[in-house]
Amino acid sequence: MFFRKKEHETHAPAPAVPSHVSAHMEAAGGERGDLRAPDGARDAGLLLDALGGVLSALAHHPVDLPHRPAETTTRELTAWHRHATLGLPVHSDDGGSSVGIPGRDWGGLVRTVTDLRRDEQQSVDSLVSELRTALWACVAAVHEAVRIDDTADVQTGANLALVKKAVGSTSQMSLIKDEVLGALTEIDRTLRERKDEQARQYRALATSLDSLGRQLEEAQKESTTDPLTGVGNRKHFDLMSQRAIQMASLGRTPVSLLMIDLNKLKFINDSYGHTAGDAAIVTVAQALKLVFLRQSDTVCRYGGDEFAVILPNCEMLAAQTLARRLLDQIKALPAPTQSIEFAVGASVGIAQLEMGENLEGWIARADQAMYQAKRSALGGVMLANSGGGAAAVSHRRTA
Repeated sequence: MFFRKKEHETHAPAPAVPSHVSAHMEAAGGERGDLRAPDGARDAGLLLDALGGVLSALAHHPVDLPHRPAETTTRELTAWHRHATLGLPVHSDDGGSSVGIPGRDWGGLVRTVTDLRRDEQQSVDSLVSELRTALWACVAAVHEAVRIDDTADVQTGANLALVKKAVGSTSQMSLIKDEVLGALTEIDRTLRERKDEQARQYRALATSLDSLGRQLEEAQKESTTDPLTGVGNRKHFDLMSQRAIQMASLGRTPVSLLMIDLNKLKFINDSYGHTAGDAAIVTVAQALKLVFLRQSDTVCRYGGDEFAVILPNCEMLAAQTLARRLLDQIKALPAPTQSIEFAVGASVGIAQLEMGENLEGWIARADQAMYQAKRSALGGVMLANSGGGAAAVSHRRTA
């Protein structure tokens, strides 16, 4: 269950409720650990478990909004999850005493979720509106080009009809010549205007298509970029890791995966606040950008304080050298904020893709090596063994 009754808890006066509900509440008590009626306890527990599951799902699958990064949404919903299920204060990093069910801010929770969903809906509506406008601009340009063709065809047909009429209505060669030359002159003028107008419309269409392409490219980039650090996000990692496996299989080329976890981030968050924690994450991202410079290298924020780097055409020992360089770079960077007096450290696990290995196995081996490096007294870099496990091949003290 998500919470237990604490002996020091006190209950605020319950709001007025119907008598039959009040009687049931008195019989059931106010907390899951103090419910006398088994059915009431079970129902209350199931309701809070369901609510916790919904909030957890919302927190783990946030949407990046223009004025609200996904990280902020996750942090807020996690705090409300702890408040709703455990009764802990919403705006507190150090825990604090819990409150009973009647004392919890259910209205604030509803407002928070409502505001979040409204912001997401407005963001989606705005993006769809921009895309619709760009598409209609392309449709209008194509329509105008077709209209020009139709107009020119009508004018040309009319002039040809004049030629036929002139030829059929008189036998004087001079009149026929004048009528035909005049009609042909009009046809030539119409065709030139058609050509010039078509060229103008096609240029406008090309401009519209180019603008649409840039908008789609920017939208795709935004959807695969971590807003806090500027590196790829988990969605980008999932895409590029599958591609790396496919390319390695086709070309029989080595590809290495680095899983990187920050050291002491929880201590930083607890001691200096989440702003300092975010600054530490950004510091490590800057170090990653300075070390992994190839265009083919994929640097992503895997989640929370964990990063992942995919290195195509790179064997494990070469990846180990880069990982050591990364730790040196992290150590050389200044402290994330003035309040922190030490550099942020990291632990790195490395796994080279094995023949026939799937993505889950590859990540698991790199993760296992990374966690072994993190548990080591010295921290540093750890290489994954073939088929699982890790070999302690490189240690370097990290802050």
